[in-house]
Amino acid sequence: MKSVTRYLIVFAVVVGVVALFRLFAVGSYRITSDIMSNTLKAGDLVLVNKVKSKINPGRNRLVLYESPLMKDAARPPLFIGRCIGVPGDVIQMGADGFRVNGRLLPNAPMMQQTFRVRKNIKERLLTTMESLLIPLRDIREDSVSLTIRLSLREKELLVQNLPSVVAIEPLTDDQRMGYEFSIPRKDRQTDMNETMLMACREAMMHEADTSSVEIRDGKLYIDGVEKSSFVFRNDYYWILSENETEGVDSRHLGLIPKKHIIGNIWYCWYSRNPSRRFTEIR
Repeated sequence: MKSVTRYLIVFAVVVGVVALFRLFAVGSYRITSDIMSNTLKAGDLVLVNKVKSKINPGRNRLVLYESPLMKDAARPPLFIGRCIGVPGDVIQMGADGFRVNGRLLPNAPMMQQTFRVRKNIKERLLTTMESLLIPLRDIREDSVSLTIRLSLREKELLVQNLPSVVAIEPLTDDQRMGYEFSIPRKDRQTDMNETMLMACREAMMHEADTSSVEIRDGKLYIDGVEKSSFVFRNDYYWILSENETEGVDSRHLGLIPKKHIIGNIWYCWYSRNPSRRFTEIR
């Protein structure tokens, strides 16, 4: 009887250690989409390093993270993407794409485009934009439609808050506008302009009482007082998927707080493609 009890105790300890290891150190996850198809495919099983350090999350590493949107907080979905920008980096957008600290990269986060919407929903569109604190930029109208300039993330917010029958279509001849913003660092004062307010809106709403933070006419107000800067309590990151058309990433979700990043994707231990099995992920 004593040997059985001893065996059960040892078994319980082993199970507990394994559970704690998976919870806090390394976890196994199944990839469910092809948004990082150059590196991982749907169905691949990967190990994620959850031990936070200076290089986890790491620059240019593939990471697993939770959605930071407040309405997703009850059960936030998981996403994967490449960590393009870390705290303190400067993101610049131009006609040739975007740069991180002056280095040209191929995709454009928070790219602003001109979109066309049917004119018969003008009032509802403007009311929804006002409720979401989306500024009016270059709005124009003709006999059948409205055109307005939005970031991809703002467009995503409108799609989520307008009826599903409403189409928000990009103009194919649109030219990308230039902008620049810096990724906030923990406990550092960050100057705010219109572009920074657009990039950091969700982060500020997370960090402060939403009723005390307002963005009006491209300016920040806290408790009714106009502010030119904001001190963030968390580090933030800029994460992109490889599929610019279908992938959800920082172009739609905004800045990703460190606490929402589960960790670097470290190892692919199973894949339908034998060449990707037992490979380190970079």
